[in-house]
Amino acid sequence: MFNTKKLKSKKYLASQEEQFSKAIDNGLSLNKKTLPSWLIFDNKGSEIFKKITALSSYLPAASEFEIIQNHKEYISQLISSDKFNLIELGSGDGRKTQILIEHFLNKKIDFHYFPIDISGGAIVNLVKLLEDRHSNTSLKVTGLTGDYFDGLDAITQKGQNLILFLGVSLNNMDLDMANSFLKLLSQTLKSGDSLLIGFDLMKDPKLLYSAYNDPLFEKFNLHLLDRINQELGANFNKNYFTQQGHFNPLTNSVESYLYSIHNQTVHIKSLKKDFHFKAWETIQTEQSFKYTLEEIEVLAIKNGFKVVTNLFDSRKYFVDSIWKV
Repeated sequence: MFNTKKLKSKKYLASQEEQFSKAIDNGLSLNKKTLPSWLIFDNKGSEIFKKITALSSYLPAASEFEIIQNHKEYISQLISSDKFNLIELGSGDGRKTQILIEHFLNKKIDFHYFPIDISGGAIVNLVKLLEDRHSNTSLKVTGLTGDYFDGLDAITQKGQNLILFLGVSLNNMDLDMANSFLKLLSQTLKSGDSLLIGFDLMKDPKLLYSAYNDPLFEKFNLHLLDRINQELGANFNKNYFTQQGHFNPLTNSVESYLYSIHNQTVHIKSLKKDFHFKAWETIQTEQSFKYTLEEIEVLAIKNGFKVVTNLFDSRKYFVDSIWKV
């Protein structure tokens, strides 16, 4: 069984176009211009980021692949019932999760995979890929497009659940947002449900600097200007901006900025506004917080979870932390 479904939200949500437009207007109107990184992730932005994850200098992706490959048997033992739901928040192309799916199928474990993503295209592609590979197996897949919590509300009351929140999604939230997200998640899950959540760990700042200053990162960040031009009728000139990543020791985060090389004015047609940039004024486009194990423990306990164990890669650059409600 391989299906896709668009979730109906219980609350009003602005369209993706409205959310994009509002975020651009709000972010560029700040004294310290700031645009959240999710704005970069249209189809082309996602393609560029997929190439970034293959870079040897970008450590989270390779580290987490190693963790899942080496600990797939342990992860399979988290399930105590005869059948369960494998629910992935922000599934993307599902490459890491396919390691678990293959392992679960080989062990003849009865499970239903629910990838949830805001991108309908990503869900359709993932479900089609899994159907092509596993149509002759017992695998059941229902891909859900929409809000994570609308998806969880529709699933979590039916059997035991293993939730996957992989990659650096939580790293890219500020502390208030991370706490709010995890508190709501713990309230949504049932006693006995498990969460496998990824954290990029604090490490040598030189490694972090190298990872976030590859030419592909500049291409990724500058793509945001292309997207604003295409969708909102702006006249950004990418040649007038340059990208640089910095490690901020006060927040233990990597911050990425676009620098305006010249004094310039950009007009955004759909907003009917001009935005002025002084020479070397910045737009912050990314902030990725790096965690210690002590901070992860505090985050879990504060939001209604208990840390069961931590799974590391061989260099301890990344951790997939397993929590119980």
